Amino acid sequence: MDRPRDPDLDRQLQFLRALLEDNASIDGDVLEISENTWAIHGDIAVDGEVLMAEFATYEEARYVLDQVRGTTLPTSEPESPDRQEGAS
Repeated sequence: MDRPRDPDLDRQLQFLRALLEDNASIDGDVLEISENTWAIHGDIAVDGEVLMAEFATYEEARYVLDQVRGTTLPTSEPESPDRQEGAS
């Protein structure tokens, strides 16, 4: 998927990463708040379940969620034999 063009996406991504560094938990789904409002949500220690970032489209919200999860939740797949051979 091509990156959406909203200039606020990087700011929202950095905000979510900062929340994770402060031990927040981000859920893996996108909520529809209204026809033109989508949100990423999760838990923070003080307030519990909260909306963490809002977006105009589902695609923007999904993109940011995928980016933040991709950097904070690496896959735990074992290395393939091709990768191990290439590392020698």
